Amino acid sequence: MKKVLYVILALACIYLVLCVMGPAVIKVERTATINASADAIKSQILDYNVFSKWSPWAEKDSAMKITIRGEVGKVGHRYEWDGNKAVGKGSMELTTVAADTIVEKLDFSGKGVSDVIFIFKPEGTGTNVTWAMNMPIGFFGRGMMLFMKGKMDEMLGGDFAKGLEKLKSIAEAAPAAATYEIKELAWDAKTYYGKKATLGFDKLADFFGETFPKIFEEAGKNKLELASAPSTIYFKWDTAAKTTDCAAVISFAKGDMKGWEKFDVPAGKVLQIEYFGAYQKVGPAHMAMDKYMKEKGLSQGLVIEEYVTDPMSQKDTAKWQTNIYYMVK
Repeated sequence: MKKVLYVILALACIYLVLCVMGPAVIKVERTATINASADAIKSQILDYNVFSKWSPWAEKDSAMKITIRGEVGKVGHRYEWDGNKAVGKGSMELTTVAADTIVEKLDFSGKGVSDVIFIFKPEGTGTNVTWAMNMPIGFFGRGMMLFMKGKMDEMLGGDFAKGLEKLKSIAEAAPAAATYEIKELAWDAKTYYGKKATLGFDKLADFFGETFPKIFEEAGKNKLELASAPSTIYFKWDTAAKTTDCAAVISFAKGDMKGWEKFDVPAGKVLQIEYFGAYQKVGPAHMAMDKYMKEKGLSQGLVIEEYVTDPMSQKDTAKWQTNIYYMVK
């Protein structure tokens, strides 16, 4: 019996030594050169609605249940899946969106959380794209990973390479990415009435759907003439906390709205984009604004979205017009 215990202790000691020697992080990456701009490639990665088109795992379970949340292209945009044994269950979420880098948090339910990173570098007329993953390994799993590291790299690396080939085919075949005309305009002072709130990104649609009808109803009772389309004033956008301080508002030609909050937006300089498309896909237009401001050395103030088109009367989302204004200095 003692010999058995000694053997067990010896094996345990050996395994602990292996754990000390084993990797704390498994790093897997593959790179491909794609004959398309970084922005065109990023548009495929930042929109989880099209992820299945180039995902190397989509073909492993055609019946996989997918749920997509959050605003396309923005931190907090989230993809959740629940599939067969080949793909498992989990989620991925945008955590960083920069000019040359995209970072996602990949969570395999019950199997750990990893960082997935896309890095973009100019390569001639195209873009060099690196798809990488850093997978933390718990101490007692490192002994096993000492021998599995190569197999993990081969397995996941093969999937990454296959995904990049699909991404390459789609990006190179896609029409040029949408470009946005950014106008520098003078903004006249304007007064709005509405309601302000601090909300999670996932609560915005409900907030607008509840608030705007009430403003219209109150305006009708008071016979007020509209001076603007329904709008949102964004005071703060916190990507880390996934919350925003904003107000659902409307401006009127004369009179005021008793019982509603008043918001005075002073005269100044604004940048404007006339965006056409579904509200949840407005992210790239805001990214274009960010890029323009950095190039011009401008600092941002309030952000206003003005919803020109009534979605109840116009069913074609491609014709929905949203005027985006950035107050700048």
